[in-house]
Amino acid sequence: MSIQLDLTTATPRQNFDSAQGYITLQDHRVIDVDENIAKIFGYSCREALLNNVDFVYSLIPKDYHGSVRERYLSAIKGQLGKGKLYKDIPVNNRLLSLFSLAQAVRVNDRPALRVMIIDITSVVASERKHQEKDRMYRTLLNSSKQGVLVHQNFKPLMVNQAWVEMQGAKSIEAVLAMDSIISIIPPDSRINAMRRSQSILAGDTPSFSSVVENQCFDGSKKHFNIYDNIINWEGEKAIQVVIEDVSDKVILEQELLHRALHDDLTQVFSRSAIYDWLKKPLKEQTEMSCLLLDIDDFKKINDQFGHSVGDDVIRTLANTIKKHVKALNGVVGRWGGEEFIVFFPKNRTTHGTILNTAYSQAKIVGQRICEEFRTHQFLGFNRTKFQSSVSIGITDSCIVRTNNSLDTLIRVTDDALYRAKSNGKNRVSVNHEGACVECGS
Repeated sequence: MSIQLDLTTATPRQNFDSAQGYITLQDHRVIDVDENIAKIFGYSCREALLNNVDFVYSLIPKDYHGSVRERYLSAIKGQLGKGKLYKDIPVNNRLLSLFSLAQAVRVNDRPALRVMIIDITSVVASERKHQEKDRMYRTLLNSSKQGVLVHQNFKPLMVNQAWVEMQGAKSIEAVLAMDSIISIIPPDSRINAMRRSQSILAGDTPSFSSVVENQCFDGSKKHFNIYDNIINWEGEKAIQVVIEDVSDKVILEQELLHRALHDDLTQVFSRSAIYDWLKKPLKEQTEMSCLLLDIDDFKKINDQFGHSVGDDVIRTLANTIKKHVKALNGVVGRWGGEEFIVFFPKNRTTHGTILNTAYSQAKIVGQRICEEFRTHQFLGFNRTKFQSSVSIGITDSCIVRTNNSLDTLIRVTDDALYRAKSNGKNRVSVNHEGACVECGS
């Protein structure tokens, strides 16, 4: 295991908060030490060391004598410019790590060395512990089933294999070679992602999990539950992102939500979903058109051809309605049985003027639905062909302000539907202007 320490400085005391002392050598003998040197080598005081040690080699194990002698001779000649780190030297039943820096001096007009020695045993131990933690961290990440990425401003610094596989990348090396992984974030979410990253680095945003959609490297789209937090990476702030693929869960939730909001047979909104959709127009007091549609003589179809054919007739009307209402920013719902309801905002010109023609947009849409549906050929038993028809009641324009006004709009539209039925069916009936005045109350 390599210990990475900066030992080239002439003042290493700045890097280590450890014991430091000086020893003076001449002709390989110890001629002076300070109290710190005595304590480093296990003596009670400087006098105890000087009284018991003659040559410097008595302070260190025999295995180090050659190295120390070689450095001593080089230093005396002025050939040493850098310090030396000695790791795990056994001294008095302890393993010491010492840093030495020798300076040539003269004592009694003869060459000598003044050697600064720093006990960095605790520093080396701490560095080893840090490296072991780092090794364990990387081992844990590489074996984790969760994807983990560490980045600075979206420049990847570390990534595990699980992240690579989840995101459809080629390899860990390919990801680390990238300048940025911002490309996997949908374009409309990138600004928010960058703001959040900056906020996390600034300590302004607490860590929390959230579900996001990513455009993966292989072109697929997936949903991930992500947890991002700030970490220290080689002395600098970085963001660690842990991801879990929840695409299946999101798809299931979307399917369940769709089922909750839509009618199973026709895939249009259910009655409860229609009321949820109407909350926004109510709040904004939107001027809207309303259509109620009911299949004519539907009971006879069921009695003559059976419920499965009847279901086909209902689905066909639903699809016809959706086709003509899709471009109007409106909503289609199954109101019950063979009856459907439609709402869409009142159309305006580019100048903001309400379109108010003899053939209103709502009436035009209703007539097109009526005409297309009655021309459709259905197949009954023994491939018997038959046609159906629909009656439609329309309120062209009404501003809904309250739930009461909404109920009034539906009621007067139902009255128009009743008139269409009474007048022979297979037709559109539009409420006269002012029929929905009550809706504003």
